[in-house]
Amino acid sequence: MHMDILMQNVERVRLEDPTKFNRLVQEGMAIELGIIQPAGKKEKTKEKFIAEFFPNDKKYAAVAQSVLDGKRKITEGLVKELIDAGKDPVDLVTNALMPGITVQCEMYDAGLSFVPEILMSNDAMQGGIKLCQDKIGNVPSKGTVVSFVAEGDLHDIGKNICAAIMRANGFKVIDIGRDVSKDKVLQTVKENDVKLACGSTLMSTTKPGLIDTSLLLELEKTGVSVACGGAAVSKAFVDTFRNAVYTKSPLETVHTMEKVLKGETWEKLR
Repeated sequence: MHMDILMQNVERVRLEDPTKFNRLVQEGMAIELGIIQPAGKKEKTKEKFIAEFFPNDKKYAAVAQSVLDGKRKITEGLVKELIDAGKDPVDLVTNALMPGITVQCEMYDAGLSFVPEILMSNDAMQGGIKLCQDKIGNVPSKGTVVSFVAEGDLHDIGKNICAAIMRANGFKVIDIGRDVSKDKVLQTVKENDVKLACGSTLMSTTKPGLIDTSLLLELEKTGVSVACGGAAVSKAFVDTFRNAVYTKSPLETVHTMEKVLKGETWEKLR
């Protein structure tokens, strides 16, 4: 009903004031493409993102900066020094490495960086994460998740980052890749002791894959919900279907998994 009223108002504007209608369309396209900022949206800068997300600890901030700069060897050297000094590897991942990639991704969303920068930052972070994982060793898994990109989508940078962070936090991750059908997710869940499915998509056109997967897992009474994330995903979208929760970041996904292990359902998590 609300959509019908909205469309009626849009049609009314188009007929009564074509000039205004065309201007609004053009402005909307410009905002979507990042050419102009929507009214009321504060301008973001690299310095503001760093101030918001970087740790206060200078040594941790140096690690975050090396990740942001995409300097893998520097990142590995700094992380090794901190591990040798007795720092907790998991703490290093979440509070030193992760802030660097977070700022890079925020800058990308604001049009301040591009895909090559994200790839370089991700590579630097992965170097640090590997050192942390080697230090942690073969610790018992806290629980198992399945990680995938929705059917039709081949973008897996976000999935890979999330999977790495989940592993660093002690979870077993079964990564079944990109362009994954709901049936493959279901099969993986049934064949393994999976507690949570982590699905993502970068494209709006492939969002239905997350819906179908969530509903199929519920229909088959698996007891497993889907943590949904990615550039095309929002809380408003996820709230339109059952058996799913929205996680904005890898760290939120970690917290969601921890709550699932405590027995919280998708309804309560929302």
